[in-house]
Amino acid sequence: MNDTLEKIFGGAPRVKLMRLFLFNPKSAFNSEEISTRAKVDVARMRRELTFLVKVGLAKKRAGPGGRSVWHLNESFPYLYEFQRLLLQTSLITPNTIIKRLSKFGRPKLLILSGLFKEQWDENRLDMLVVTDNAKKGAVESVMSTIEAEIGKEIRYAVLDSEDFKYRLSIGDRLIRDVLDYPHEVALDRLNIF
Repeated sequence: MNDTLEKIFGGAPRVKLMRLFLFNPKSAFNSEEISTRAKVDVARMRRELTFLVKVGLAKKRAGPGGRSVWHLNESFPYLYEFQRLLLQTSLITPNTIIKRLSKFGRPKLLILSGLFKEQWDENRLDMLVVTDNAKKGAVESVMSTIEAEIGKEIRYAVLDSEDFKYRLSIGDRLIRDVLDYPHEVALDRLNIF
């Protein structure tokens, strides 16, 4: 996480909670969900939630079963500016992502789109990874770590080389939806692009 942002905003846990709310504007979370998704311990999370409610970024209300839930205050005056700032200052660089993806195999292709290109369409992929012999549990672990730092669930697809080449050759909709919109080819060991 960016040290300057942490100092300005009061620490990494606060930045993680801000990202969680700012990048999930239509969602409400209970305390367990917030702690798990942001990977922040419960005591610190409660202090940060109190602060974010006090400054008006988040709101607290009764949720299902009378349990408290928190959600983004969509009338927060600096909403758009904070979203852009926190997205642009993410330390999740393409090289960091590639290094983390290496934990479950040797990535051959990485294409970043969607939220990495400031496209908030819920129907588009954020990340397309091509690697062979990836283990599902390892992939999910790496992705959940990246999601905690970004503050938003990442829509991703992991394909093996042959499947990707076939889909590319027939103009598969999944591949077209990534390539026809703003994207960045962060890694190409297949020498396709």
